[in-house]
Amino acid sequence: MINRVRTWLNRPLAEDFSFKNQSTLSVQAGIYVFLFLTVFNAGWADWQSRLWMHVLFAIGCVFSSVLANAAIPRLFPVLYDEDRWTVGRHIVHVLVVLLIISIGNQLIVWSLKLPAPSFLTMYGMVTAIGFFPIFMGVMVAERRRLKRNLAQASQLNKQLNELHQPNVPDTANVPELPRGILLTSDTGKERLSLLPNQLIYVESVGNYVEVHWLNFMFPQKTVLRSTLKDVEAAVAHDPQFFRCHRAFLVNLRAVNHTTGNSRGYQLTMSGSNREIPVSRSYLVSFDERMAQLV
Repeated sequence: MINRVRTWLNRPLAEDFSFKNQSTLSVQAGIYVFLFLTVFNAGWADWQSRLWMHVLFAIGCVFSSVLANAAIPRLFPVLYDEDRWTVGRHIVHVLVVLLIISIGNQLIVWSLKLPAPSFLTMYGMVTAIGFFPIFMGVMVAERRRLKRNLAQASQLNKQLNELHQPNVPDTANVPELPRGILLTSDTGKERLSLLPNQLIYVESVGNYVEVHWLNFMFPQKTVLRSTLKDVEAAVAHDPQFFRCHRAFLVNLRAVNHTTGNSRGYQLTMSGSNREIPVSRSYLVSFDERMAQLV
């Protein structure tokens, strides 16, 4: 049982913490709060006179939610790394959001000089009202993304099978020699010259890039002081190379298999056991590039 819970908490989860998306969700949360309070207090004789308070609590919910969902991830980018975001982390995040909303509600109550419950009571009420709608909304969206990415990964594997079929040369035309790739360090002293099919993938690590390539079918790794942006520019002429993540650039012809999760895709590369992530923001471009190559 414990292992099943731990597995569920560690499930990958995708969440868009952009200001635009979180502002939209915060407004929706404010509308939900207003409607909930209005319906909950509809039986009171003076419920109409309470509407202005419901509006204040809804506005406070909007501002508190924007602060928690847009500002905190920018203050702690390591904790909110998209590649490490899980169900467990999101539960903690939701509880923090509800804590900030509770603080906002308590300030509104004090400013209006209304009878104020204890902070723990306020936090309990806010959590009871908001936790499950917020969390269930996230999980439903996660299931939709997972279903889409799994289906698309299956389609990509069919395209990979086509891509790996040997090309029969046209004897009427002289085949063109592939254009080589020259990767250099920032100083220009270190150079690596490769043919396109030798390059497997490139990973950005701090101020360096790790170039993974094949030397007569044997995997090699070369470290250069350079940036992934410079590598991307060096291979821009060849559509088989694609930047799929802020830290990875891959050779699409070297992808053996694709799997999907709620964040995006995971690529298994030939000559390497490393799984390379395709971030959510690159999914559409990745699908288009794969369709272009087949």
